Amino acid sequence: MKRSIILFAMTLTIFSGCSSRFEHYTPSSEKERASSSYQSIRLLNSENKSKTMFSAIYLNEVYPAYTDNYAHFLIAFYSPDQESVLYFNRDQTSTKQDYVLLLNGSAAIVSEALDSDDLLIELMPSSNSWNRYYYVRYKLPSETPVLVLESDRTELAAITYQKEQE
Repeated sequence: MKRSIILFAMTLTIFSGCSSRFEHYTPSSEKERASSSYQSIRLLNSENKSKTMFSAIYLNEVYPAYTDNYAHFLIAFYSPDQESVLYFNRDQTSTKQDYVLLLNGSAAIVSEALDSDDLLIELMPSSNSWNRYYYVRYKLPSETPVLVLESDRTELAAITYQKEQE
């Protein structure tokens, strides 16, 4: 009997400790919405290797309280070509290798490069040390939001989001 009580107490201790650990792995509602909003595109070179990758989270879907008539995005960008740079306005590009990310053909109002330890980056379902991260704000379009990645004014990739409910 004494042995059964000790075994029961040990089992209860083990499982109660595990249950508190599982709570740590339950994502917050913001992270769940960010995972739903997350979209990623890979551009391949002629040898089917990644030439460029960009991912976006539409922060208006993550934080529905944004009511300031702007479209907020978290962007992750990677290009192994060090000369390729991501801009958010066509007028800023200097070479044909530069990339431009526009929302429905419009330039960003604000773009900010984020440090790798910025808390906003934690919303990305997968984050890598080689990505460059940006917080970008555009004027909220009246139609469906479409992020378009261009190079030399040629559309390379597009990410379409649901139109916001009014």
